Amino acid sequence: MKADGSERKPLIGGKSFEGFPSWSPDGKKLLFTTTRDKTQEIYIADADGANLQRLTSEPTLKQHPSWSPDGREILYNANADGNFDVYVMDAAGGKPRRLTDNPAMDVHPTWSPDGKRVAFVSIRDENYEIYVMQADGTDQRRVTDYPGYDHSPAWMPDGKTLTWVSDRDGRYDIYAAVP
Repeated sequence: MKADGSERKPLIGGKSFEGFPSWSPDGKKLLFTTTRDKTQEIYIADADGANLQRLTSEPTLKQHPSWSPDGREILYNANADGNFDVYVMDAAGGKPRRLTDNPAMDVHPTWSPDGKRVAFVSIRDENYEIYVMQADGTDQRRVTDYPGYDHSPAWMPDGKTLTWVSDRDGRYDIYAAVP
């Protein structure tokens, strides 16, 4: 695509939904979800959109795939039991491992820069809050405590500070804290 927006074409396209792109740490691969196989699955492709490979095959909705900082694992959320939980799998595919198992929705997982922790959004306290856990799913704890909508967690490059979006002041602002 040219800078003026002309001559555009999709990197990954088709007649199905293609979304939630995530680039590998080395920039050579792209993760994304697609409904080309009827259910929303996770695929991987080369940076130019070639060599598509399906990584998941469970009949569940999958969203927000994210590479681990070392590129070895993929974090995502899926509704395997009719409820969204956070999962991790090998970057080459294979059997996923559930990291959260809560009756409430757990979504939007994101790795810390060192790959040791994961931040995610949960409604286990009856509203949207930010949680943090170890990369193996242990030590799940709430970071925010606000009766509104806290979402979109993102780690600062130092790996110590977590940012998120919240409507706590009547508008959407970005907040930060050390979890």
